[in-house]
Amino acid sequence: MLHKTFYALSLSLFILSSPCRVKAQDTTSIPPAIYTSNPVNINDHNYHYLKPTAFIIPGSFLVYGGLKPLIKGISTLDRRIMYNVQQRYPNFHTNAADYIIWIPSASVYAMDALQVKTEHNFKEHLIIDAGSILVTGAFGYGMRIISRNIKVYNEEGTKFPSGHTANVFRGAEILHQELKKDHPVVSYSGYVAAVGVGLLRIYDKDHLLTEVLAGAGLGILSTKLTYWLFSKVKERKK
Repeated sequence: MLHKTFYALSLSLFILSSPCRVKAQDTTSIPPAIYTSNPVNINDHNYHYLKPTAFIIPGSFLVYGGLKPLIKGISTLDRRIMYNVQQRYPNFHTNAADYIIWIPSASVYAMDALQVKTEHNFKEHLIIDAGSILVTGAFGYGMRIISRNIKVYNEEGTKFPSGHTANVFRGAEILHQELKKDHPVVSYSGYVAAVGVGLLRIYDKDHLLTEVLAGAGLGILSTKLTYWLFSKVKERKK
């Protein structure tokens, strides 16, 4: 039981600590005079990507998956959902998720082609898109290394977290960040595709609920971290 607790806590800390640690270091690095003289500007340009409220939903998804070795009911729910899907849709299989995962991020470039106003330009979109792929992939790889040493994550032959789900939610978060100021309703459209991919991964019997939720949380938080890093680099260059 101790080793399960250790791995579970390690997994939860790994997926949440890095963004929080970077944020904390940044706060202490701001000179007091600047920090107190114009807090609104600091929040607008640096802080809002990693503000506490931004962690609530994706952080909850990640913590839920990370607590699986400690809470028996989470594993029970995973197995029950998988069993029901296998019984009701034994022959269901589609490769649609392999293509849908790119729709949200591709939509950003479509906005560029149509000259729709977004938060960044085409060149910056390329940098943010590539950066978020690297960040999401790095954290996802670390989570899989940790989870493969925990039996409860390998009982159904699936992998934790879902890479497809992480990637599509990564793109959905980019679309949201780019359009939320001028097109707030449309900015959430990418999440429709993202939820669809998560459901398909379950119905395809490729992933469990915890793996899909963890992938969603990973994709969202990694993208927020990428935006924060990009804004810091851009600000320093100025």
